[in-house]
Amino acid sequence: MEEKKINPFIIAIAVLLPSFLALAASSGTNVSQPHIAGFYGATQYEANTVITCYIISGGLMLPVTGYLVRLIGKKLLFIYSIIVFAIGCLLCVISPNLQALIGARVIQGIGSGCILPLCQAVLLEVFPEEQRGVAMGLFGVAAMFSPLAGPFIGGYLTDNYSWQWIFIINIPLCLLSLLLVKLFVPDEQPVKQKYNKKFDIFGYASIVIAMGCLQVVLDKGQQHNWFDETWICWLSGICIFSFVFFYVWELEYKYPVIDIRVFKDRNFLFGTFASAFINVVLYSTLLLVPMFVQSLIGYSPSMSGLLMFPRAVVCFIGLIAAGEISKYVEGRLLAIIGFIIIAISLLMLTQMNPNSSMESIILPNILLCIGVPIAFVPITALSFQTLPASKNADAAALHALFKNILTAMSTSISSTFIARVSQVYQNYFVGNLSPHNPMFLYKFTALQHKFMRYYPSVVASRKADGMLYKQLLAQARLASFFDIFTILALLMLFAILLVLLLKNKPKKCKEL
Repeated sequence: MEEKKINPFIIAIAVLLPSFLALAASSGTNVSQPHIAGFYGATQYEANTVITCYIISGGLMLPVTGYLVRLIGKKLLFIYSIIVFAIGCLLCVISPNLQALIGARVIQGIGSGCILPLCQAVLLEVFPEEQRGVAMGLFGVAAMFSPLAGPFIGGYLTDNYSWQWIFIINIPLCLLSLLLVKLFVPDEQPVKQKYNKKFDIFGYASIVIAMGCLQVVLDKGQQHNWFDETWICWLSGICIFSFVFFYVWELEYKYPVIDIRVFKDRNFLFGTFASAFINVVLYSTLLLVPMFVQSLIGYSPSMSGLLMFPRAVVCFIGLIAAGEISKYVEGRLLAIIGFIIIAISLLMLTQMNPNSSMESIILPNILLCIGVPIAFVPITALSFQTLPASKNADAAALHALFKNILTAMSTSISSTFIARVSQVYQNYFVGNLSPHNPMFLYKFTALQHKFMRYYPSVVASRKADGMLYKQLLAQARLASFFDIFTILALLMLFAILLVLLLKNKPKKCKEL
């Protein structure tokens, strides 16, 4: 008997709701860290594990998504993932101590890991070829909008109720998601193939070790001065070896946990890199702009959060609009326009200074989140355009895994870049604080005379020195922000070269 055809937009709603919950949970607890630390009598550093353990456990599920889909099918895996995620939320609410909360977050992360690639794979299947841009626009709502909205929602619930409500609100929404998936996601039979019977233990173990070591290095590196510590060098070496072993093993092993040969497809390879670069810019600026306004302009955390909220609204509208625009504009052209807009917005961010108004900071951020969906939607559609449908689950998992790794590295590198490069600029600038420099002498004398109204001349000299040195530190930090925004703009121009290597029209797909 032939099954009744369900409207793909109804299916999209069913798979996007759990995807939104899973991704918002990754950033929703960021703003509630001090409250969690205070509730359990822990330090801010210990409470940070609540965030990192969720990211790690979710990332470790990405490589096995394709295997589990082949074993039990997309719909059943979706249902199990939502159930595990809901159980994790419930355990977070009733956790008696921080260790229990971390364990509950690991369970929640395990449930969330498969949801995003499953959402992408389902959308690619249920929407016809000519509507793939619309499908990826809808997917972008979950992939791009929810991490931006998470801190705002988490902050509102924490301020008006308690941090536990970040998890409580997910439970009824998970039940609704289960109902929608059960009713509207099409049933499918698992693919009956011999490799479904075996699990690639060595391949999976290698990626678990690699990602675990990478996360520890990224979390602890700056605190322990990176490669000055022997154990960080060892972990970095183990991480690199494990990634190389995973790649080689998956290519050669007869029953791989994930089909890494999808990277042989040119569109998927270059499209995944370009899509990862968008993530790098989005998440780096999400970290850097609040850091800039708090450290150099003096905004409060709540004010800097409010400053970033227009990004989420613009990104949401842009993702819906870009899906429709992609029907009429050639994919590569649309992506190039998006990357150019992002590069311009990043160059506008280099014009910020300690006297910048809120409007002059919001404008480039809005422009950035106009460019992001314009580039993201066609790039994601083009990445999967030349792949056979049977490879979508593996490809979606690899796509998400690669972006997860590169995004984690970029956020850590961004904060380290600011700390280290500002020190380099301090070394350059300090030579200007010399009595042989007429401008320094003029500024120093002016400040000294101002302080001498209230203090003796010796104290006034010290205070003038201190104020000028404080300005030097601010200028050095400002210069480091200029450099990183410029580097990110150049990265967007490099991404344009990757877009030019993509094929726009799909050819007949052969199995890889």
